[in-house]
Amino acid sequence: MNRVNSFLISFCLLGMLLQAQPVDTLEQVDKLFSSWNNATPGMAVAIDRNGQLIYNKAFGLADLERLVPNTTNTIFECGSVSKQFTAAAILLLVKEGKLSLSDNVRKYIPELPEYDAPITIQHLLNHTSGLKDWGVIYGLAGWPRSTRVYTQELSFDIVFRQRSLNFTPGSQYSYSNSNYVLLVLIVERVSGQSLAEFTANRFFKPLGLIHTQWRDNFREVIPNRAEAYRKNQSKYEHDMPFENVHGPGGLLTTTADLLRWNKLLETSEILGPEISALRIKPGKLTTGSEIDYAAGLSIGQVNGFKEISHSGATAGYRAWLAYYPEKKLSVAILSNDGGFNPARTGRHVAEVFLGKQQEVNIAEPTRFIDLSETEAKRYEGLFRIADQDHVIKIDNNLGKLSIKGDPVKAVHPDTLCLGRLEWLIYTSNGLLLKSSGRTYNLIRTSAPLSSLKELSIYNGTYTSTDADVSFRIEAKEGYLLVHRKPGDSFKLEPVFKDGFRTGDSSVFEFIRDNRGRITGFTATLSRARHVPFIKTAGSTLR
Repeated sequence: MNRVNSFLISFCLLGMLLQAQPVDTLEQVDKLFSSWNNATPGMAVAIDRNGQLIYNKAFGLADLERLVPNTTNTIFECGSVSKQFTAAAILLLVKEGKLSLSDNVRKYIPELPEYDAPITIQHLLNHTSGLKDWGVIYGLAGWPRSTRVYTQELSFDIVFRQRSLNFTPGSQYSYSNSNYVLLVLIVERVSGQSLAEFTANRFFKPLGLIHTQWRDNFREVIPNRAEAYRKNQSKYEHDMPFENVHGPGGLLTTTADLLRWNKLLETSEILGPEISALRIKPGKLTTGSEIDYAAGLSIGQVNGFKEISHSGATAGYRAWLAYYPEKKLSVAILSNDGGFNPARTGRHVAEVFLGKQQEVNIAEPTRFIDLSETEAKRYEGLFRIADQDHVIKIDNNLGKLSIKGDPVKAVHPDTLCLGRLEWLIYTSNGLLLKSSGRTYNLIRTSAPLSSLKELSIYNGTYTSTDADVSFRIEAKEGYLLVHRKPGDSFKLEPVFKDGFRTGDSSVFEFIRDNRGRITGFTATLSRARHVPFIKTAGSTLR
């Protein structure tokens, strides 16, 4: 056997050895999607590693009525994965000197109310503006997303109606689609083009994203698009986004196009290195602390490896796009099954290549102290978490504290241990609850009213110009009934004095004047705090 033949045989054997592990690895990925079949919706999944497409498959059906399968070229809507495209459009305008991230948003959108502190473009990119989410506000009015047609102009209108913010701009992080609605308007006013035209000319065509476009006309026929579904009990039903709002979401694309887009995180093509770095630069609060959100991208870690990612969900569409720079690994998942969890499954895919995160067991303290009666008295009573419906009742029996009958132990006169990851801390300003790395202010409150006679004080009609809706509230035995529009009523369950919860855990807190009369209430929802309602003149006051 000559040396050339010997080398070729050795090379082939080496190639076979190198391929053995990837084949086994990719079978692990297959198992993650084995539940989707020709009787269900499904997804397309693509993985790129070191510049090579190593996995490219589709599962389930794109159309359940016509039994059309999903393929690797099927077009899906990618929900909030779209935000990074809108953010990139803004950053390209920064590169060209047409705007600055420190600019006051009202420079370009004077229709936005003037608040106590200016909102900058940087605040919009990082979700630190304090703007209330436009879709959540419309949901409060009885029209949640996917229940009526929404135009871009309607989304602007509801943002411009908000007379207050969730918080002072820059002081906190709160995810809100209103931020990216306004970024679209800025792109269009500065560039003189629609977002669809600007991104097609400056990104999609140059990068070869041939299957990517905005859903700016939901009635447009899109060949090869998957229908979106959700499960209602045991049956699937259509769940399509019939709205034209785009920018925060609404991008139609394929997994192949998303992988091409993700290569910008390596090449800095179009934007250049300096501006590309801003895409993944975590935002900062006014306190100086960093958040894990950059410009339409979340920055985190999986098993010690950096993760640049975003998930998406609109109607029955789900999406995940992630990049792990140390491994040069990209994962793109697009789904038409509303019950699919893209972030969880996407990270399971990543773990196949990165390894699983080791669980860290955090043991409870072993040394506790006894509290004096005076020290224990400080914790006694009923408390609620600010802006939430969660109420904690702490009982005190001769210095022994308990919650729902379970003993609460102290490690310090000012620190109680509620479990492995929960602590209750006494400060001069009140109690703090630390849970899973987050801190909540606890407000001392009183027991709720519950009888029909007691609850009748809340009867009346309440109107919100911010949400463009009126509610008629009627007391019942043990709860309040809110009439929103014909055939649309919901309950308010009492949880603390003047405080009520809805079925989705929104908080309605009634306001009294200095004579104790009810004058209105505020509604706090998942992404919109303290939406004001005023009691209409002539409503019953007691």
